[in-house]
Amino acid sequence: MATQVTPGLWHVDCTTLDRPNVFLVDDGDLTLIDAGWPADEQTVRAGVRDAGYDLADVDRVLLTHADADHVGTLSRLTPALDAPVFVHRAEAPYVAGEALPPWTARHGIEALHRLYYRRLTLPDLPIHTLADEDTVGGFRVLHTPGHTPGHVAFVHEVLSAVFIGDLAYAVGETLRASGWLTSYDTAQVRASLRSLTARTGPLKHVCPGHGPIPEEGDRRLRALAEG
Repeated sequence: MATQVTPGLWHVDCTTLDRPNVFLVDDGDLTLIDAGWPADEQTVRAGVRDAGYDLADVDRVLLTHADADHVGTLSRLTPALDAPVFVHRAEAPYVAGEALPPWTARHGIEALHRLYYRRLTLPDLPIHTLADEDTVGGFRVLHTPGHTPGHVAFVHEVLSAVFIGDLAYAVGETLRASGWLTSYDTAQVRASLRSLTARTGPLKHVCPGHGPIPEEGDRRLRALAEG
């Protein structure tokens, strides 16, 4: 099911495991932001239909980072989905199947992620790399490392929205920073939160990778950055 957040922006709430969020933006081009676990395939397909589109209408896919719960279902959406994938250059080799995340990262938890990635079918789609302050269509790319080295946020000024991936997640109306167990570097997470809020004006919609879109999200994000 897709919920319209504001005209041109839809939220698809996936139901598997840690319930990753998927977003769909229509600003003249149709953009899919993150993609969920492999088992979220039908949820994503239904969400795109609910928003009034077909997968073939998607012009691009933006990935906040390369964790499997944000990439996993892409290959299952093909061949109907036939669009380029944009991901930070530090994590493009993972999405392309050319490398695996380091097993020592995230205090050894990344070893489990490596095992999962070995079983993951990766998308046979064109992959384009991103860097800080790139623009892709109506989106501005901000490098926000910490949760992963190549984590990015996407700012869309026209929609007054920021897509923060796993830099922070929502629990009820509260935003919490990516923590010790799930992050490569929690000090970088904090620095990225400060950098993100310093480089953006007030934004109405703060869209996390997990959890609901909080009311007064901009205020909550800035309070988290200052905390």
